[in-house]
Amino acid sequence: MEARQDKDWLLGEPGWWGLDDRSPPDFRYGEMAPPATWVSTVPSIGKFGWCRQRYRPLAWTIVRPFAWAPLFLAVSAIPLVIQGKTPNDQMFSAAFFLVSWGLVLFPLILARNSQPMSDTNISSLPVDWVSLLFATAIFPLHVILDHRFGWAAYLLYWVAYIKTVQIVQKSMIAPSARFLLPIEVDDWPSSLEMPWKVHSNQWKRGLLASAKLENGKFVIHGTSRSGTNFLALAFVHKSGFVQDPFHHNMPSESGTSDLLASPPPIVGIQWPDNFLNLSEEE
Repeated sequence: MEARQDKDWLLGEPGWWGLDDRSPPDFRYGEMAPPATWVSTVPSIGKFGWCRQRYRPLAWTIVRPFAWAPLFLAVSAIPLVIQGKTPNDQMFSAAFFLVSWGLVLFPLILARNSQPMSDTNISSLPVDWVSLLFATAIFPLHVILDHRFGWAAYLLYWVAYIKTVQIVQKSMIAPSARFLLPIEVDDWPSSLEMPWKVHSNQWKRGLLASAKLENGKFVIHGTSRSGTNFLALAFVHKSGFVQDPFHHNMPSESGTSDLLASPPPIVGIQWPDNFLNLSEEE
């Protein structure tokens, strides 16, 4: 079982894309190889170089709950419009409301936290916090001042949901993936230049270096699996989600091209066979 999991570690599990037991291809639509200045490889070849590791597609854990959320948000208003049909109208309305936003927030948190190298800051979640917090702030006024504040807050919750969907779409425009290089731990630190900031002069599991950009940051982490140590490079969007740095849909911004023009100057070691899907010719 562990050997099978190692084989799927880079390309991703076949079931994610409905491939049954067939291994996913080395390149899916939109995925690009690093520039020629990089030493890179794919799981069907191996040898030396950086190799893409795909993450589980976010649609698995986000899209379905998001589709159910507006139904519960709409139902939450019914006990307040048609009163006296439940044992406690306000309690039932609050319960449906909490379920609706739970279907938005919790899947986002769980999906992001499941991604190695992601940012776990709650405030960075791709949520329209301005509308959501403003609606929450004015909602109590329907008790103190006028019931119309409650309906104004309810409309703002809908605005927050719609804008949140739009923000999440931008966060998912590029699939989640990172690039790995098997190394000897003594190969680190690397002679990284600005704008890279080295956070650790010794290799460790966790953050080693980062470079901030307008819409996120590039990060280099140390990670291990099955007795092999790696450098891992990824782009962390400002939403905290990891995005494939070499994907056609990856937004271009100032500084990105320079950072990706060449890799950290570390050669690395040969890829262990347990992570590869070598072709028959190999």
